Amino acid sequence: MMGNMFGKRRDLRFTILAVLRSGPKNGAEIMDSVEKMTFGMWRPSPGSLYPMLQKMVDENMIKKEPSGAYSLTQESDSWFGMGHMHNPFSGNSPRNYDEAVDEINGLVNFLEDIKANGSTKLKENKEVLDKIADRIRKLTSD
Repeated sequence: MMGNMFGKRRDLRFTILAVLRSGPKNGAEIMDSVEKMTFGMWRPSPGSLYPMLQKMVDENMIKKEPSGAYSLTQESDSWFGMGHMHNPFSGNSPRNYDEAVDEINGLVNFLEDIKANGSTKLKENKEVLDKIADRIRKLTSD
């Protein structure tokens, strides 16, 4: 299994900007575009994508539309001319508690995008998702 080809946040940032150059997309569509762009070799995890999207919104690099799609800003146009392209090939996964929680949060954001796109996958997998939710609830109970 290949894993994440882009190990640094800077690379994910550039990839998001490159994908959004073709037009606004929500998080799930960004992941699909990256996977297509890399011929299936990489699909960013929701736990890395969604926190980066929020960080980029906070930095005014992208904006979140009322529809839930993200789009470029004037600020992001300058990013392409500043030599921010990088081409690493390394994997990453959560290394600590905070990163694991970010990963879970990103996965929930991803599932929300899937639901917003009208997919029935969540209903089809309700039992599995309920079991996962129960396991998480048990982690935080006394």
